[in-house]
Amino acid sequence: MTALYEMPLNPVKEKYGEEITSYMLPYFGQDWHLFAPDPIDRDNGVLVRAKMRQPDGSTTTTEWTDVTSPVQQKLYGERFWPSREFRVAAGVPQLLESWRDPELEKMRKKNQGTETPGKGTRSDKKGSENPPLSQSEKDSRDEAIRFAQSFASAQASKLWGADVEYVQVRIVSNEFPRFSQRYARDAKGKVSYYDLAWMKPVKVEG
Repeated sequence: MTALYEMPLNPVKEKYGEEITSYMLPYFGQDWHLFAPDPIDRDNGVLVRAKMRQPDGSTTTTEWTDVTSPVQQKLYGERFWPSREFRVAAGVPQLLESWRDPELEKMRKKNQGTETPGKGTRSDKKGSENPPLSQSEKDSRDEAIRFAQSFASAQASKLWGADVEYVQVRIVSNEFPRFSQRYARDAKGKVSYYDLAWMKPVKVEG
């Protein structure tokens, strides 16, 4: 499964992409940043907010709440027997950022040019992909969104109780200062984010 998951797009991966991805993620995904020529250059975090149903029938929207930092701090205190909770939180941005096939993305960037990331809501316009999304990519995208929906639902339930009508996820990325700025004390990273659409909460077991 690992070999199939890591190899470039091929007929087998195209046909069985959903089965391969569901087996590998989020716990068995491979990450080679430690020894790779392209080391980790950013931190990703997850924020969640909700629309709450009020007794009079109206709804209110909560503030954005950081749900990554608390589990990260918990991880630091459990060095010998760490909980898997942090891996679940870290898996949300990983899945949302990695569902596209890298080889097809190279072709798209060559055909359409590289988009400049910014702030706001990320959306994929129909017909804008050249070549279009493969079935494997669509399946991986849908799975990533379902995973984010389940995670946000579980966190919203813990934070605000049972009166949650909708949940929303924000992925925040803090890009580290460049290596050329390593001696500059006032060097700051670049923070960007994007929001998923509002989603109905789902019941999460356990």
